[in-house]
Amino acid sequence: MRRVAQALDTGPASLYVYVADRDELMAEVYDLALAGIHLPGPADGDWRARLELLISRAITTLASHDDIALVAIARVPTGPHALRILEATMTLLRAGGIDDNLCPWAADLLDQFVTSSALELAARLRDQRALIAAEGAAGATERAMSEAAGSELDAVYGGLPADTYPTIHALRPAMTTAGRDGHAYANWKLSVIIDGLLTHRGPS
Repeated sequence: MRRVAQALDTGPASLYVYVADRDELMAEVYDLALAGIHLPGPADGDWRARLELLISRAITTLASHDDIALVAIARVPTGPHALRILEATMTLLRAGGIDDNLCPWAADLLDQFVTSSALELAARLRDQRALIAAEGAAGATERAMSEAAGSELDAVYGGLPADTYPTIHALRPAMTTAGRDGHAYANWKLSVIIDGLLTHRGPS
């Protein structure tokens, strides 16, 4: 609260006229971040294409605000922009035939996916900025960073005794290359979730 007050050139006490505490302030900031998400429309494809686009936009938008997605872990977002996203999400789920009784659970599951993915992407963007500052842009491409991370993991897994970790040893090549295509991996995760939700369609 002190840092916000300092940025606004006022005293911390004056902020409590508008918010009760830091948690409420962060909830307002989180909702403001969500305002930047443009809802997909009919021109963006069928219900699934629009849902995938909405989720992707939510992840990218939240990640651009560092770790603001943490707010959604601590409390259920109920700001106007959060409700706008929730309404759009459940509308698309219903359009896909998801049972009405399960739509809230499905929306919550997707929100958890958005939150975790946004935090992961925000961390990667921080690492990228730090690498650019230290080594320049050439060594901070997504491919270069993924290959470096894969090499580090390969060194760790390669040092494990195969008799103690036989499955890790057997899957080591896949484990150290699976995340190198970040976009394909993200798309696969979301596809698995939506495919799973489709097994819970309501009666037609």
